[in-house]
Amino acid sequence: MYYFYIALFYLLLPFWSIFHYVRGLKKKDYHARWKEFLGFYAKNHAQQVIWLHAASVGEVEAANALINYFHDNSVYPVLVTTSTEPGYQRVLALQGNRVEHVYMPLDMPDVMSRFFNHFQPRLVLIMETEIWPVLFTKCANKSIPLFIVNARLSETSAKGYRKLRFFLQKVFAGISGVIVQTEVDALRYRDIGLNAEKISVSGNIKLDMIIPASINEQAAQIKHNLFPGRLIFIVGSTHQGEEGLFLSAYQRLKQQFPSLLLILVPRQPKRAHEISSLCLADKLSVVRRTESKPCAESTDVFLVDTIGELKQMYAVAECSFVAGSMVPIGGHNIFEPILLDVPVLFGPYMKNSELLAQQLLDAKGAVQCFNVEDIVNNVALVLSQPQVKNQLVSAGRVFVEQNKGALGRTVEVINRLCGTRTNPDINLTDTTRL
Repeated sequence: MYYFYIALFYLLLPFWSIFHYVRGLKKKDYHARWKEFLGFYAKNHAQQVIWLHAASVGEVEAANALINYFHDNSVYPVLVTTSTEPGYQRVLALQGNRVEHVYMPLDMPDVMSRFFNHFQPRLVLIMETEIWPVLFTKCANKSIPLFIVNARLSETSAKGYRKLRFFLQKVFAGISGVIVQTEVDALRYRDIGLNAEKISVSGNIKLDMIIPASINEQAAQIKHNLFPGRLIFIVGSTHQGEEGLFLSAYQRLKQQFPSLLLILVPRQPKRAHEISSLCLADKLSVVRRTESKPCAESTDVFLVDTIGELKQMYAVAECSFVAGSMVPIGGHNIFEPILLDVPVLFGPYMKNSELLAQQLLDAKGAVQCFNVEDIVNNVALVLSQPQVKNQLVSAGRVFVEQNKGALGRTVEVINRLCGTRTNPDINLTDTTRL
């Protein structure tokens, strides 16, 4: 199975190379760096690194607290890899030049060998769900500690992986540990072949996210400059098939709240033209973020076609909806709005954080909507009833406070199982420093 996996990668490599080369022609920076996927580098980088892989934007956001911790406390430099250009842009926005960045190498023996020779990693951390057999085998052969952190596994993914259980048992044999978000994730990892002794439950690192004071300051300035006097309903991280639902809901809400403005933040800003066309088809006036102009009283939709401004946009709103949950994507980070004291709604498809989402609902810290009618009714309730808004925000905050601490528990497990060399003045298990 292992050699079949490798052969398949080599078979598909020519098609992958053509696809990435053509895609990179539209983005000069990406095009200049596409060879990094093959383990070729145009410059020298730091060696003996702590390597953290975060596939794209969402994983980078979740990993940021962990990146900060190791940057501040480790004797080794930090390398962050991503699989996507938006992921790299988010690393750049959050970390600047504090960490090294390259694109994740393809999971092929010769590519991984070049990567390992170039960076000589001392510790490898993979965010959330990715399983790479060649990478895992390489770490085992070189006795490099490897952890999957903030790990989660949906029932759908687990069902598919169970068919490969015999293969995955061997893949998992050499890793140091998997630090999962919930007991449910722990059970699923055991079901697909991971030794129970290698599993630790930490909670979700996203609850340890720190919102800088500058975010609220930037939000206040944005609202003053772009949305003066407007009541704002924001929908974050939308996917294809969702925008039409929220445009329909907005048109109904507008009748009750004449000053209402809908902010749409697509998960992929490149879809901005498609979304603008949907707005115009519904005879709705739309302003894009890249137009750098304020909304008029007649503006219906403000479309955020940039990367890295979602927090600021959440912070200007009276009510938020976290998308990717009205279509079977699995939902996105429902805790960002809560940490910004904005009530949060989400849809029925929450497999990416199903247990936490249900626990938050049980704590009355969020509202789940199943259709346009639900969206209209619940947004109207939040906008018209200050006590409802305040209760949601308060309950959400209490839930976060009661469930955070995953960062400290994650660092403690890593330190205990592999003895990561860090600044001798720092005790990794002292979570008061986190």
